[in-house]
Amino acid sequence: MTETALTLKFRGMEADVLNKMVETGLFNTKSEAIRSALVHYSLELGLLGREKTWNQIQKFPKRKVSPAQLAKDLQELEDET
Repeated sequence: MTETALTLKFRGMEADVLNKMVETGLFNTKSEAIRSALVHYSLELGLLGREKTWNQIQKFPKRKVSPAQLAKDLQELEDET
């Protein structure tokens, strides 16, 4: 498995969005949010196969967030934009 370490600086809107993703509980850490965004973007560009990627994602431990809490968190994010 290949590994890459990065140091990133975010300012302005990007920093605000990243912080909000963690503050609302969508992700546990900023690193987790960035990794997820990278995978999502790669899927959108067609760089990764959806089925293979989904199978790999399913191997990770699940967060315990109820559908109601998720809907509430998403609504709060939408209300802010």
